[in-house]
Amino acid sequence: MKFLVSAFTIFAVNIAREPVNACEGCNGVYPDPPRLALSEAVSHECAGELYDLSVVVHGAHILLSAEPKCEGSLRSNECQECPSLIFHDISSPAKGGEVSIERAIHEFDLNEDLTEDHEGLVLGTFNLGTLVKAYDDASDGASKRYNLFTNNCAGLPINMGLNLGLDPTDRKIVSFVSHNLSKKAPSSLIMDELTNHEAGMAMIETHGKEGAVIEAYVSTYINDSVRTHNFNTM
Repeated sequence: MKFLVSAFTIFAVNIAREPVNACEGCNGVYPDPPRLALSEAVSHECAGELYDLSVVVHGAHILLSAEPKCEGSLRSNECQECPSLIFHDISSPAKGGEVSIERAIHEFDLNEDLTEDHEGLVLGTFNLGTLVKAYDDASDGASKRYNLFTNNCAGLPINMGLNLGLDPTDRKIVSFVSHNLSKKAPSSLIMDELTNHEAGMAMIETHGKEGAVIEAYVSTYINDSVRTHNFNTM
């Protein structure tokens, strides 16, 4: 199956002593794919085509992927030419050696362009124009400093999902993301960072096992983000 990345969720991990985080890896793990301006995405010739949307876990990155759904399309020939796109948050350096995040749209096909393993959970089908609007309307915390608990790369995917009428707190989503983040490499990054925060240490003391700690962190971050989104849109 060809996975396309759409702007949903990247969980970033920033080690407090040194500003190294999983969001930074997002900038270099892909082979410099073409970047689309928002105006290009809005007016894209494939804006009316249906795309399958999935949440994808690649290392410590959580993304939403969108794949052209050409089967049954009245414009099947044109649909075959539609690109795979990724809508996601990437990191950028800020003053004082800190890290900020910014959103971006890239043409990128995970199945064809990425050799590393990645897994996806299908969330639904939307036309590309709807995905782009959800991306445009989503808050991504770009004006704020990166923070593991309040402003990491997962914010854009979560808010974009809410704009699409999805429920990021769905148990299937939380379990899927937690399970894949609990694998060796992302797990060690997250656990190291959690030990640098009082809230993280409380999670470790309460839940003990690594997998349970990471699931508690994922669930807490998603639920807090949803409450903030709902408050801001009241």
